[in-house]
Amino acid sequence: MARKKKNGSGGGGASWMETYSDMVTLLLTFFIMLYAMSTIDAQKYASIVESFTKQMNPAAYQQMEESSESEDKPPEAEPISEEEEEGDLDQLYTMLRHYIDENNLEGQVELQKSEEYVFIRFSDSVTFRGYSDILEIKGREIMDVLADGLQIVDKYVEEVIIAGHTAEVEYDKTDIDRSLSTDRANVVLKYLENKEVISPAKYLAIGYGLYSPIADNSTPEGRAKNRRVEIYISRKGHPISYTKLIQDTINKKPVNSENTNFQQTTIID
Repeated sequence: MARKKKNGSGGGGASWMETYSDMVTLLLTFFIMLYAMSTIDAQKYASIVESFTKQMNPAAYQQMEESSESEDKPPEAEPISEEEEEGDLDQLYTMLRHYIDENNLEGQVELQKSEEYVFIRFSDSVTFRGYSDILEIKGREIMDVLADGLQIVDKYVEEVIIAGHTAEVEYDKTDIDRSLSTDRANVVLKYLENKEVISPAKYLAIGYGLYSPIADNSTPEGRAKNRRVEIYISRKGHPISYTKLIQDTINKKPVNSENTNFQQTTIID
């Protein structure tokens, strides 16, 4: 006798299909989300992250803001050194001042400056000895520093006047003072000119001989002061008579640029 077929299909057939369909849907949603995240605008994404961070962790949001401000802030400019702030002939003066101080030459080299000039006075112990017109080693070394400075400030220099001086000696009957002082000034001039740092037209040499003393010739100390080489460097646009400057220095008269209108020529008495 034939068996009767059981009613209904085998159990569980529809259930696995539903599970598979749900899984495929979730995977599709996941891949769509990944694609969307890969193409999202960076600015919008940052805004979303910032919003969530601000709501969920205020402390972290504050730290992130401070970090962002520090990154956006332009770097502070480095402080300008004293030499960089200097203009005109100040750089030359500073170089010479440093050299004089470092080499303990305060008693042998006198240095002055104003808005119009830099003035240097060398004693005979630095430049020349006795009746010689051969520049001493110390003199060559400081002239090298001077040449370096002149090259830096060339565009500000109007004139470089070099003056040689001798001292009056009672028992000395030789008549070489004028020529010796001129020769010494020319030796210094040629030494600087050979450096080729500024135009040769800016140099001028003067020999005063013994006729422009700054001390008493009756004493050895006074005569030592009178034997000297002086260099006057005028700033462009402010020419001044070197002879007038020397006369005012000897007579202890301060040079007042506001009340003095000098010609652009050097007058030799």
